Amino acid sequence: MVHYAREFEGELDRLITPPYDVISPEEQEYFYQTHPLNIIRLVLGKQYHDDSNGNNRYTRAASILGQWLERGVLVREETPGFMIYQMEFERAEGGRAIIDGIVALVKVADYGQGKVLPHEKTYKGPKEDQLKLILACRANLTPIHALFDDDKNQVTDLYSSLLHRRPIHETLDSDGTVHRVWILEDKKTVSRVAGLIKDKSIFIADGHHRYETSRAYKDEITAAGLSFPDQGHEYVMMYLTAMNHPGLTILPAHRMVKGRKDFDLNITLRALEPYFHIEQLCFSNGDPGESAQIMMDRLRSYSEVGGKFGMVAQGDNCLRLLRLKDFQAVDTLMDPDIPSTLRELDVTILREVILGHGLGIQKNDSEGSIEYTPLVSEAMNKALKGEVQVSFILNPTRVDQMRAAAELGHKLPHKSTYFYPKLSSGLVLNVFG
Repeated sequence: MVHYAREFEGELDRLITPPYDVISPEEQEYFYQTHPLNIIRLVLGKQYHDDSNGNNRYTRAASILGQWLERGVLVREETPGFMIYQMEFERAEGGRAIIDGIVALVKVADYGQGKVLPHEKTYKGPKEDQLKLILACRANLTPIHALFDDDKNQVTDLYSSLLHRRPIHETLDSDGTVHRVWILEDKKTVSRVAGLIKDKSIFIADGHHRYETSRAYKDEITAAGLSFPDQGHEYVMMYLTAMNHPGLTILPAHRMVKGRKDFDLNITLRALEPYFHIEQLCFSNGDPGESAQIMMDRLRSYSEVGGKFGMVAQGDNCLRLLRLKDFQAVDTLMDPDIPSTLRELDVTILREVILGHGLGIQKNDSEGSIEYTPLVSEAMNKALKGEVQVSFILNPTRVDQMRAAAELGHKLPHKSTYFYPKLSSGLVLNVFG
């Protein structure tokens, strides 16, 4: 494993970033200006109008990575072992929580083989981007977050004593989350951890695009007949956390629809009225505060029941609550390939009934027309300001629902889960060779 040299301990907060796929263009520029050694130059480099095949964001990332390794900005831990990564964060409902897990290299395999199981669909664009990056850098720059069963805490108990020692790195990110990293290199403990995990199913929580990119990278290396002594293309870096960990947190990924040339609120509402009770929560003086609170209180009361959504449209002075009248009534609107046990999930109803039937958004038409955010305020404000046409607010997918989809071999709609907090890019890297 590779990480920033310890001399940078006091300025790590200026060197790390969130994962590439949650960084806005404004944030990208901010991270560039924060520090000349910020990891943004590797995970999400800038593009320029004169970029070419020989000089682009990917080749520049590879060059910078090589320079940082040569200069000792980044250092490699030569002793085989694991990294233990912990995050201490603020819960949405208040109070602090902690989650921890093991950063390890996992054998890359096709889904279902090697028991690596996905739970949601991916987009083509991000995978193409990440493949170019891994081909240029030969590195995993951010761990994939994955889950495994540890009901008896056998694995977590093996490394728990390490958490009372001083970490090699500790820093605070812009969201107020504390990130800590330790090195686990005791041979006996490493062997026992590996032995306990090796036969377990691994459920991808966050990082589906990066895992599928690693599969594509392995296939390209194999097809080209290339051979590397380190066999780096055979493995991918993962952050493995216990599925029963009390700190495991899933937030909803609210949908924001844009770019629909034929969007008409009244037509959409008429299409949805046969299937939903629609309640208006109107407001005056441009202040939706009280209506928003009512909407969220009523929405959360359905978190265990399902079938209830918030709706915010551009240019409107009313928020809306959509409550499904009958789960069976919408069954005919759904893709017949969806397993019956997953048809009542909110993410399924939203994708198939509201977006598909109500707005006419086809599944292959969603990339670029739907944005996602875990923040209710962002989803609402963008719609009310006209930056998007309509936003839909939903309750989070539960861990048991995610697991059920993965074990059935069915992929839920894009961004069905938003695991929180996000791992930072820059604390732990896997550089092949």
